Amino acid sequence: VYQESLEAIRGLGADARTSDADGVLTFCELSVPVVARLCEALGLPGHPPEAVDRARDKHRTRAAMRAAGLPTPKHALLRSAADLARAREAVGCPAVLKPISGAASLGVKKGDSAEQLQGCYAEVLAEVQGLVVASGSLEKRSDASAGAGAEAASVIGTVFLMEQYL
Repeated sequence: VYQESLEAIRGLGADARTSDADGVLTFCELSVPVVARLCEALGLPGHPPEAVDRARDKHRTRAAMRAAGLPTPKHALLRSAADLARAREAVGCPAVLKPISGAASLGVKKGDSAEQLQGCYAEVLAEVQGLVVASGSLEKRSDASAGAGAEAASVIGTVFLMEQYL
């Protein structure tokens, strides 16, 4: 998508029907990183890709907040279910599980105990694996979306954040 978009934008102004691009924008949250990179490559105004990547990754956002001396909830990264006990020790209960780069509150669950958090992890994993990215947004897989879009797990991943419930 990036390469095809870059080529198409660079081709603007090549004939009398179009003019050079003055900017690139998106209305889809999942496309913000691509747009940032396009703006950078084309010398157009836009957000720096590193800032976008940090903002889209909830774990990196929390680390940046802490480094800036800002308050941030207790949190821990979960790469698999094996990380649950360690994360629960660091965060405590109640806690919220969420994909680190999700959107629209899809895959967000609250657990009040170790047992609930274990169930929440399985639910969040199943929910992310049941999503597709279609037309730039996350959607629950349905018969209508079969074959359309990309598997969301390949786009937003299955790394989760356990975060103190506030």
